[in-house]
Amino acid sequence: MKKRVYPVLCLSLALLTACAPPQADVLRAGTVCRHPPAVTVSLVDDPNVDAGWGDFRCADLRNWDLTGMETELFSADFDTRTQWPDKLPENFDPGQLLELGKDPGLGLRVLHEQGITGKGVGIAIIDQTLLVEHKEYANRLRLYQEYHTAAEDDASTHGPAVASIALGETVGTAPEALLYFIADDVGTGTGENFVRDMTYYAEDVDRLVTLNETLAEGEKIRVISMSVGWMADTAGAAELEAAIGRARAAGIAVVCVNSRDPLLEPWMGMGRSRYGDPNQRADCRPGAFWEESLYSGEYRGADGSLLLVPMDCRTVASPAGEGEYAYFAEGGMSWAVPYVAGLYALACQVRPEITFEEFLAAAQAAAGPVSTWTEEGREYPYGRVVDPEALLARLTE
Repeated sequence: MKKRVYPVLCLSLALLTACAPPQADVLRAGTVCRHPPAVTVSLVDDPNVDAGWGDFRCADLRNWDLTGMETELFSADFDTRTQWPDKLPENFDPGQLLELGKDPGLGLRVLHEQGITGKGVGIAIIDQTLLVEHKEYANRLRLYQEYHTAAEDDASTHGPAVASIALGETVGTAPEALLYFIADDVGTGTGENFVRDMTYYAEDVDRLVTLNETLAEGEKIRVISMSVGWMADTAGAAELEAAIGRARAAGIAVVCVNSRDPLLEPWMGMGRSRYGDPNQRADCRPGAFWEESLYSGEYRGADGSLLLVPMDCRTVASPAGEGEYAYFAEGGMSWAVPYVAGLYALACQVRPEITFEEFLAAAQAAAGPVSTWTEEGREYPYGRVVDPEALLARLTE
């Protein structure tokens, strides 16, 4: 997912005593190696400067006149620290958008009220640096370990977001699941010298498999979520795919962005109408990053083969503070992957012996078709929306 990140540190949380890295590189549950600082710097301070336009997180916009910017604002990112001007388009309500975006949708909150929350199911995430203290997941964090340059970074945008989508207390798919988190790099070098290399992630997957052997029943990792993708010729691809095979052989599902994997190829993220109900299929929309490919005939899910989960118009944990949230109008597969991982955690709660293959088959059987129409009345089918209630019902028949 291509999103801007905060460039420098402005305000940080107090650092607590950091734990030493586990000896012999063996992870131990209960370890939190560091508390990365929160970040509250805005990318924009001048409405006439293009850099940062559309990313209004932590921005002070009180002196701006945005009355004629309705289209741009509905595509913008913002957060609970954004200070808005009085001059806004009449139809633009950032507070309402933010609250709607907190709902994980697809009827999940009804299931949560029934006790289907992923309680006791371990979700491991390999991603960017985490804001350890965020209230969406802090009390269920069972491991936080960093490697390579991630150990030097402030809290990232990406790490808190994916963790909260998977298992956030109020915004997440599985709000009582346990979190095991590794922050690491997806390559070496910086800037023009950056080289994508999945070797580090392969090592992390193996670390988590070894850790899982030490965990008690009721706390074991059942799924690893990695919001990354790679090509067959990417450095470290063979090593990572081999590590994924070892994890699956050990009973741990792995979800990532890899359309060459038959267990992952069907999954896709979708959008939602501006003020649409996240729980109503009628308010679903094509995903922002692939919508044009649907109309051009290049979209690979026009035959209805893809399984759709929420991706755009989401509110997630922000790196700006333990009680702060960020709204992203347009998501990416980075947001869809942890959602799928959270759904699998719910399935593991209701049917502990389940495999990811069985979960996928049930999701496909329970999903409902969805289409969009042009102004001329032409229909464009673009996949099938996952129905968590029907999915879980199939698993308990």
